[in-house]
Amino acid sequence: MTTKSWRNWKRFGALGVIGSAMLLAACGGRTVNQSGSGTESRAQQDPGAGPAPSGDNALPEPNIQDRKIVRNANLELRVDSVTTAVQQIDDVAAGAGGFVSASNVFVNSASDGEDTASRTQTATLTVRVPADAYPTVMSRLRGISKETVSETSTASEVTEEFTDLQARLRNLQATEQRYLDLLNKAASIDEILTVQDRLNGVRLEIEQVTGRINVLSNLTDFASITVQLSPLPAIAQGGTENWAQKAWIASWETSQDAIVVLGTIAIVSAVFLAWLAVPAAITLVIWRLFGRRIGDWGRRIAQPGAPPTRSD
Repeated sequence: MTTKSWRNWKRFGALGVIGSAMLLAACGGRTVNQSGSGTESRAQQDPGAGPAPSGDNALPEPNIQDRKIVRNANLELRVDSVTTAVQQIDDVAAGAGGFVSASNVFVNSASDGEDTASRTQTATLTVRVPADAYPTVMSRLRGISKETVSETSTASEVTEEFTDLQARLRNLQATEQRYLDLLNKAASIDEILTVQDRLNGVRLEIEQVTGRINVLSNLTDFASITVQLSPLPAIAQGGTENWAQKAWIASWETSQDAIVVLGTIAIVSAVFLAWLAVPAAITLVIWRLFGRRIGDWGRRIAQPGAPPTRSD
């Protein structure tokens, strides 16, 4: 066999080996896809798709850990001291790994003669705590109060929106990469400007989608709890007396009211008598001076023939 023939045989042998390898690779890939184990290929084609169903029409079980839920709650509590309760709520939030995002304390205006310490205080706080600690924090907040006036809680799921945003972000990032490749291959200034304009638009959308994803992540990672604090009513604060003490207090208050009424009558009578004292004194003086003459004059009128009484 000549050298030229030997080279030809080597070329044909190499081509045969390469063809056989390509054929085996194609058959192997086809076999994997046909055997029902093509989960990896499907995941590569659609990264957002879940695992392939196993069996006949079997749906994958949802992963609870991947669910995105926004939790909000409102509590209206009555406490002994609003100032103390505000500090306790701050401690509860910090102990759970959260924080107080907003705090407003209101002091009602004092009436005439009322000191600052006796003014009524109310407060409104917004607490952000990790979603895992949400039930524990709610229980501790209830324990701070003496009375829970109202409690409302809402939970909205944003898993679908979060998944759509992630898929959109992947598509935008892939589009951005393609524009970068085109930008590197652009030969003229017009092509560079056109591709750069498209690239800027895609990057703007990426920033918007990324911002929304961050907002949803923050809302789902931390639950929001709004707490409204108000003091207990005065009756509730002093309502520890028994029936005898209550009867004594009621009797004492009634007697005080009666004393006020009697005192008012006495004062009015004294003032009225003081006004009568002046005309009574004037009448007495007139009677002492002219009383006998007036009496004689009256008798003369009554008895025309009677002699007049001599006056000293």
